[in-house]
Amino acid sequence: MIDWSGLESKTKSWFEDLSEKTEDDTAKFLADSYAQAVSKAVDPKANAVVPPKKEAGIEQAWSLAFKTQKASPTKLGPVNWVPVETKIILYWTAAIFSQAIPHPPTVVPVTNLVTVPGTPGIATAIDKAFKQEEAGKVAKELVTGYKNHAKTIAGVYTGITPPAASVTVPVPWVGIK
Repeated sequence: MIDWSGLESKTKSWFEDLSEKTEDDTAKFLADSYAQAVSKAVDPKANAVVPPKKEAGIEQAWSLAFKTQKASPTKLGPVNWVPVETKIILYWTAAIFSQAIPHPPTVVPVTNLVTVPGTPGIATAIDKAFKQEEAGKVAKELVTGYKNHAKTIAGVYTGITPPAASVTVPVPWVGIK
């Protein structure tokens, strides 16, 4: 299962640490810590995700968003964070989950993959997070945005019903934990 509290704690610590960091350092931290946390994701039947290894795209999006905001004389709002949101959604596009635990009524697995990589909303959560004054509140808002997004990720487990080799059945599921 995703360790949301661990991610929140690491994020809080990152923003509390006043040592010198660049926007690119922060982009890498945010992308890598997200990918590390969600690498433990499971579907509703506890089948584990096969980590997509697409965090480099998320890192690039964070870097771009930080640079764009820094260059702007005004706050850009949620639209500035849409590239990050897009890369997080792309991270989950066609992600594969294990088929070890069959989804009823199936007994023999065929596939288990993400068909809906989540709905938008992360950009708004990021914008809300970076309006906070305290590191703990920034971390909490970011992780809340990630958690809300995870609830909207959906997929289809396909398996065969008994007797063996009879009928292939798609079983939709929603939400990762």
